[in-house]
Amino acid sequence: MRTLFFASTAMKKESGAEVETHCVPHTIFASNTSSLPIANIAVQAQRPENVIGLHYFSPVEKMPLLEVIPHAGTSAQARATTVMLAQKQGKTPIVVADRTGFYVNRILAPYINYE
Repeated sequence: MRTLFFASTAMKKESGAEVETHCVPHTIFASNTSSLPIANIAVQAQRPENVIGLHYFSPVEKMPLLEVIPHAGTSAQARATTVMLAQKQGKTPIVVADRTGFYVNRILAPYINYE
């Protein structure tokens, strides 16, 4: 198994589009991110319905929660498959909206900024 790391939305868009040229049509492109909008990553995809986000928490091996982030165009099949993958990894998946901070960071921010 090969793991690729990408830092920007532009890089993820390009990588996703390139991966699609080498994969079967039902391949799901899951981006590990804690803040990049998944809809923006899906923009250049030939099959945007197969693009989804995952937000693992650190340290990954100890944190059971995993945010699964579909964008408005993600298919129900891609969402269900990604949730099953998370469960097979021993994670507790929560499906969250593709909005700034997703869920956990959005509710955590007020506590961090509290003085």
